[in-house]
Amino acid sequence: MAQDELRMRVRQLRKQGTSIKSIAKILDASTSTVSYWCRDIKLSESQIRKLAKNMERGGMIGRLRAAEKKRAQRLLAIQKETSRGKKDISILTKRDMFIVGLALYWGEGYKNGNDECGLTNTDPIIIKAFIHWLFTMYGVTKDDLILRVTINDTHRARAHIIETYWSQQTSIPLSQFTQTSFIRSTSIRVFENPNGYVGTLRVKVRRSTALRRRILGSISEIKQQILNIGSS
Repeated sequence: MAQDELRMRVRQLRKQGTSIKSIAKILDASTSTVSYWCRDIKLSESQIRKLAKNMERGGMIGRLRAAEKKRAQRLLAIQKETSRGKKDISILTKRDMFIVGLALYWGEGYKNGNDECGLTNTDPIIIKAFIHWLFTMYGVTKDDLILRVTINDTHRARAHIIETYWSQQTSIPLSQFTQTSFIRSTSIRVFENPNGYVGTLRVKVRRSTALRRRILGSISEIKQQILNIGSS
């Protein structure tokens, strides 16, 4: 069983109230792996009672409730730190967005092998941020962009749906999308939410050799200033 399919099956069984050990035994997986994959799944009170009854162990209800309490405490701690992190960010200025875009390109943009300016990603927010950055910082227009979708071959029948999704996310017409690229893998990949799969999107800027050099020049300056801070 492929790992994606195994993980999906593990989570399905846990949502049905199956115990971690039972899932591990049924699917021939380690209890630690099963526990990790199910760490965010909350059991209902009836499921807790059912597990305790099935296991026929004294104090099991108490232990299961304690585990749920610990999980809830962990989620509360996550929410607390997430809230603190949000408060660390005030309203982003144009200068802030410029640096954010450079950092994004530094990590995800095309830097080697050719003279094109572009980026490929699965996250629509990153794609939107990149396009907005190009528009506001460098005067790039919609007509300057060329987009291409890449998806797993098992989703070929959904190609037009996925292309339309990316067109709507970017507000770029399908006429500016090149032919979709299909990836064939030796093993059949199973997706937990197949209808939510949208592949990756490549965004390129036409005639962007000079723009790419300018962006990389800014990134080079950032690198140098960071090195200077470290050596001072």
